[in-house]
Amino acid sequence: MNTNYVKTLLYAYPHVTALTEQIDDIVMSKALSSIRDYSPCEEQCEKIIELTEQKKTLIDFKLRADRVVKKLNQYELDCLDYKYFKQKPKEYYAQFDSSSRTYFRRQIRIVKRMNSLMEIEGLSDEWFIKKCLKMSFFFELLRRVISMENSLKKKKHVKKKETIQVKEALSA
Repeated sequence: MNTNYVKTLLYAYPHVTALTEQIDDIVMSKALSSIRDYSPCEEQCEKIIELTEQKKTLIDFKLRADRVVKKLNQYELDCLDYKYFKQKPKEYYAQFDSSSRTYFRRQIRIVKRMNSLMEIEGLSDEWFIKKCLKMSFFFELLRRVISMENSLKKKKHVKKKETIQVKEALSA
């Protein structure tokens, strides 16, 4: 599975329940306001069916992701919570090493492991494209993940360039 898709799903995971509740509210609102809505009934029904399909996708994702998360150890869960879920209080991470090279290497390994576990659960590239990218929430979240990745690459490139310039200046 594409790493950006995995990261998008990780960022989305803690918000799935709230999203499904929002969909319920929207569906109820659309059903109750159908009296004042003069658009064709068929269009109104199709929109409600589309929202219901999105809710089914979210519930399916949540169930599969729950099974994946249960396979992780406590440290892996802490790393995911620190970077993606942000559900534990900041005090919990007072002694948490989040700036060393080891931490960043572990984050990369955890995302790769999540990738493998998600693939086993059927959360593949095709599933993500077919089911998730229909929803504006996932589309926007993916756009932000890609944007963050691109800005990190630029920072690394600039830092590498600065390091080379410093080395050249020292050797001169």
